[in-house]
Amino acid sequence: MSVVRLARAALGTAVVGAIAIPAILGATGPAAVALSSSAAAKAAVVPAQKRVTAAPDVAYPIKSKLVTDLRLYRKRGGTVINAPCNAVVVSTTAGVAHVSSTPGNGPHLVRVTTSTGGIISTYGYMSTAKVTSGQIVAAGQPIGNIGDAGKAKRCSLSYSMVKGAGGLVRINPTSWLNNYVGKQMPQTTLFDNTGFVLASFNALGAIHTPTARYPGYAARTPKQVALINAYKADVVGMQEFEAKQRTLFLSTAGSTFGIYPTPGAPETDDSLIWRNSTMQFISGTTMPIKYFQGRTAQVPVVLLKQRSSGREAYFINVHNPASIKEYGDQSAWRAQDITIEKAEIVQLRQTGLPVFVVGDFNDRANAFCPMTANKLTISANSIPSTTCALPKELWIDWVFAAGPARFTSWVKDWVSKDEGISDHPIIVTHAYMGPAGS
Repeated sequence: MSVVRLARAALGTAVVGAIAIPAILGATGPAAVALSSSAAAKAAVVPAQKRVTAAPDVAYPIKSKLVTDLRLYRKRGGTVINAPCNAVVVSTTAGVAHVSSTPGNGPHLVRVTTSTGGIISTYGYMSTAKVTSGQIVAAGQPIGNIGDAGKAKRCSLSYSMVKGAGGLVRINPTSWLNNYVGKQMPQTTLFDNTGFVLASFNALGAIHTPTARYPGYAARTPKQVALINAYKADVVGMQEFEAKQRTLFLSTAGSTFGIYPTPGAPETDDSLIWRNSTMQFISGTTMPIKYFQGRTAQVPVVLLKQRSSGREAYFINVHNPASIKEYGDQSAWRAQDITIEKAEIVQLRQTGLPVFVVGDFNDRANAFCPMTANKLTISANSIPSTTCALPKELWIDWVFAAGPARFTSWVKDWVSKDEGISDHPIIVTHAYMGPAGS
């Protein structure tokens, strides 16, 4: 077997059958950092404030290289980080913001709560707050600016962390940041639920195989089932999922997954599947988009309920047309599809429920920028922005969320190509639904 190629580092690997995948989900502790007593090994450890991080990993709270952590935990239960006036302060984790005022921390004190009994991070001395109480934020999202309010002696950030029932357990924020910045958030709950695994996967249509590189669908489909089960995916948008591929997939998986459109529907190449043990089907319909040369294609729109939390969300799976030799430039049709897909998101958001959109958009920035404009959606590997704040990793397969939802992990795994399963990577995320209307 070839080496698994990943878009980003993971916390170890797990082997299921013949497929090795990163063990990224449900992590409860820090990744082990190998340290030795040698000066060379210690010098190789990048300080938390200088690490290059990517959403949705834990972020350092200040976006500036000119910071000094005064390491005051033992004296005050938190720390003070000196930084330039007006430097941007970001949330270290995803969570729900609460804004208040205290004499010590000033009029723009922000607390970000991950879950009841989970991590609460506090940001004081700020000159402004860029969030409001009850707002859901992502790790790395700006929440204010450095100031000298309250009891600050200079422009700085008063930063503290607690956890547990009532927030009674104090955390050394300096040590915590050193352990976790650039890594997955070290707890399994967010918004008071354990979340679910959401993926997008272009299965490579049977019409395109067998080839010298990829065997026929009969050989590839059981491996696709194994890959999705290895990731313990709860909801997956499948593209190029022809009827005979769907039939073999479902027979191989047994009763594990539900599927929409239902078997026998006229158009099934774009399907949503969900794990019956974790998700309950509520309703489904299809949405017309433009495919090659403007031909109308139907893609699924499904309402699912997470069994463990009782929360509901809409899921849309799309496949916008590629520009290929046979049909020429299809960018105009893709642009029309983005308009259609955005309108559907806006309509569904009127219910107050989160909306997740996955699929093969066949565009990188040209998909991301309009989909995230004016904070309509957030991709699993980006932070909310009114501008086109491109994530560090661009690809044509995307996972987006609109409304009360955030992510704690994102992986683009090319094991599918290495194993001759598909010519696309599988995009895997850990997603969380917030309360409806939040």
